[in-house]
Amino acid sequence: MTVLDWGPERIDELVARLSVSMPADDLTADEVFTACFDQPGVVFGDDRGVVALGVGRADDGMLVATVRLLCTEPDDDETAHRLLEVAESWAAERGGVRLELGGALPFPLWPGVDADSPVLRVAESRGYVKHREFRAFGVPNTFRAAPPDGVDIRRARTDEELVAVTIAVSANWPGFSDEVARALEHGTCHMATEVDPESGERVLGIGCHSVTRATWVGPFAVVAGHRRRGIGHALLGQICRDLMIAEFPIAEVPEVSEPSIEAFVVAAGAQPVREYRRIVLNLNS
Repeated sequence: MTVLDWGPERIDELVARLSVSMPADDLTADEVFTACFDQPGVVFGDDRGVVALGVGRADDGMLVATVRLLCTEPDDDETAHRLLEVAESWAAERGGVRLELGGALPFPLWPGVDADSPVLRVAESRGYVKHREFRAFGVPNTFRAAPPDGVDIRRARTDEELVAVTIAVSANWPGFSDEVARALEHGTCHMATEVDPESGERVLGIGCHSVTRATWVGPFAVVAGHRRRGIGHALLGQICRDLMIAEFPIAEVPEVSEPSIEAFVVAAGAQPVREYRRIVLNLNS
């Protein structure tokens, strides 16, 4: 069966397939379009499945390809094998050193592969190895926290605020630039600021949500030297307020992989909601 390159004109067909094969994820057309078509990459599909791929630089500077989406009928291991083979060939042809299922490229639909996913079993049989495991946590939408004295928490709205956030992100967290730009465009970026007597107002932190998936927290960061003051929880509280208004029960932190992050979200009343594995195949071996 020939696997064809799918263009964005087939977004409705793709979403319809996902509603059958992954009903619990409740993916919207906007979310799927953002992850699969609104950035460099490719989508391949046939009558039995679809795979979406992207390629970019990882934190270590290496060129890495990522499987953004792998959709098959339940327990169709044969199709999953075939689509992974297509993905591996595509990644190798573009000079990728490895292929990740669940990677760090912007706008992912999942931070990794569900721990109980049949795709995980298929990939491991092809030589993929576990790179990282972590849990997603849900913070109740009732969580609130007051900012420390002298710190203002507000949504970035005005042109001046958008420029201030963009400059702060470029200086402190350049890897977040694309995602923060989308949050600013959608009005889902909160900023923490403090007035310095000499230099004026400066951005101390950002808290964004629903950039790729509704309810997802991130990008989220506080500048070094101002952490552990309560700024992060104040930003998180504003995100929870947004999601309560939108009638979502939780703010989901999709990747909790470090003890410090887990302690931060647990202190806000968070509970684990999903377990993920990030698995990789070395394409140079």
